[in-house]
Order: sequence, then C-alpha cells, then structure tokens
Amino acid sequence: MNKPATIKDIASYCGLSVATVSRVMNDKGPIKADTAERVRQAVDALGYAPSMAARALKTASSSVIGVILPSLTNPVFAETASGIQQRAREQGLTPIILSSDYDLSLERSAVATLLGYQVEGVLLTVNDAASSDALARLDKEGVPYCLMHNVPRQQVCGYIGVDNYRAAAEVAVYLADLGHRCIGMVSGDFQRTDRARDRHAGFLAGLRYRNLELAQLVQVDPVNAVGLTGEIHRVYEQAGSAPTAWFCSNDLLALATIAKLQLLGIRVPEDVSIVGFDGIQAGTLRQPNLASIRTPNAEIGAAAVDQLLTNKRGIPGQTGRTLGHQLLMDGTVAPPPDHLS
Repeated sequence: MNKPATIKDIASYCGLSVATVSRVMNDKGPIKADTAERVRQAVDALGYAPSMAARALKTASSSVIGVILPSLTNPVFAETASGIQQRAREQGLTPIILSSDYDLSLERSAVATLLGYQVEGVLLTVNDAASSDALARLDKEGVPYCLMHNVPRQQVCGYIGVDNYRAAAEVAVYLADLGHRCIGMVSGDFQRTDRARDRHAGFLAGLRYRNLELAQLVQVDPVNAVGLTGEIHRVYEQAGSAPTAWFCSNDLLALATIAKLQLLGIRVPEDVSIVGFDGIQAGTLRQPNLASIRTPNAEIGAAAVDQLLTNKRGIPGQTGRTLGHQLLMDGTVAPPPDHLS
C-alpha cells in the first residue's frame, strides 16, 4: 500500500523548498502565480491531502468540532447527527462523531480523545448532565460545548432540547381524558439517561393532575431493552392489574413493547394503548402508526452548532433553549376496552 504524499514529496516534485510549498498551502507571504500553479499541479498529481490533526496541533486551532452521542443506531441520534453535519458544512466545520453507548467510561474517554485533536468545541448528549465528568472536564479545559437533548437545571455552557417534563405530562393528561385509569410506563434506566428520568417525573405530574397514580413502572436497558420480555410477562400474569395504556420513554421501547404484547395475543390499540416519545420515522411505517411525541431531532443538531459558535465567539445571550414538540395521538392510542361501545 502506497504511503500518502507529504509536503516534502510536493517540494521534491516541484523542485521547490518545503518552506515555499508550506507558504502556498497556508496562503502566507508573497508567492508568484506560476509557483502557486506548480504546487497545485503537484497536489493533484500526487493526490496530496493535508492532515487536519497535524494542522490543528501546529496552529492550536482547527475547523473541527467534536460530537458525542449515546447511540449511533437509535434513529433519534442519527437524525441529530444529520442536522449537525448539514449545519457544520454551512459553517465550514468538520464534525468528528463518537458514540458512548450510554457508558460513563466511554463518555469520559470520548471527551479525552476529542481534546487530543484540539477541537474548537464539542456537541454532546450525556447520561446525566447534573453529574457528568465529561462536562466537568470540558469546563476545566475551557472548551466550549453545547448539550443536545439534555435540558439541565444547573448552569451549563449551552444546551438545545425539548421540554421532556411538559411533553410527558401532556401524554398523561391525554390518556386520562380518554378514560384510561390503569396506566403504566416503560422506561430506560434512570441511572443511564436523565431524559427518561425527566419524562417519568413529568408523566407522574400529569397523572396527579387527573388524580391518578402510575400503575406499573418497568425500567430496562436503554440500548437493547434487556429484560423487557420478562417484565411484560410478569405484569400480564397478574390478574386484574394490567394497564390499559403504556407510555414508553422512547419510540424504540414502544415498538419493542408492542412486539412483546402481540406475542401474548394482546392487540394494540384494541386491548391496550401505546405511546412513545421521539416521533421517529419507523413508527409511521407500521400499521397502525405509533402514537408518539414528535421532537425536532435534526433541528436540535443544527441549533446546537449555532449555539456552540455563539458560545465560542463570546456573543452575549441565552446559553440554551427548548424547541417545540408535537403530540401525535392516533394509531396505537384508543379509549380503554370498557369505554368502547
């Protein structure tokens, strides 16, 4: 395998000094037009590509931003990454995207890796913004960042997300007003995702507003829903205690819950209603479509880039904001069986 061309190779090809080639590459100092053209022709002929990492180390500056997401398989974060890439291109930035898999040690190491590249800033979604070592490290190093999807209560460098608490409360009220009185929740582990914790708190508040209590709470692994099958079986083996509606803290958990219920011969929404959170496209491709809260995931990514640049430039203003959400209450939602005529 051939080694990539270097500046020395370019200089040798052109019969110029390395210093002259470097001045052409970096557009520094007076350069004759024919000299610049010789260098450009050599670059094309040798297939030279500059090293962004090396340039960042030499100049203590780069056009690279870091991105840390909990998962690259969850469509929510894939949509967020798409929004980041689009806006980054418009701003002349190159994102380096890493995944933490909801693992705190990977979250910390991802920050260390990005700091090694001397990125201009970091966009990230952390497990828990209130106790994140990753955020503490960025604060210590003075590197600007913007959280995505986390909406923290404490002061941070920046954040963009939706009001998880309010959205979940609206779902609870909607289900109660449909006539549901026995309502459960399937959630990602609260210790691994503060978004699930906020949605749980909001859902409880909405139920209390309608003088109801949560009938069942099932917590599972947020990545692959380990344990969901056993928990669903346990709930429906208890006569008279099974919910007529479930709120799931994300759409992937909602789709998995529907699949488990169907294996038990339980129909959705005829026997039980299901509501997710995120509004991913996969939920609209099934029949009936998944009821959910649609969040503007691509817009969150794009807005986070803008917020990061605002923070980096030291422009006064708000450090974070929430974007709007939309309730899509059809498809897998219906009144409870005993309310049907």
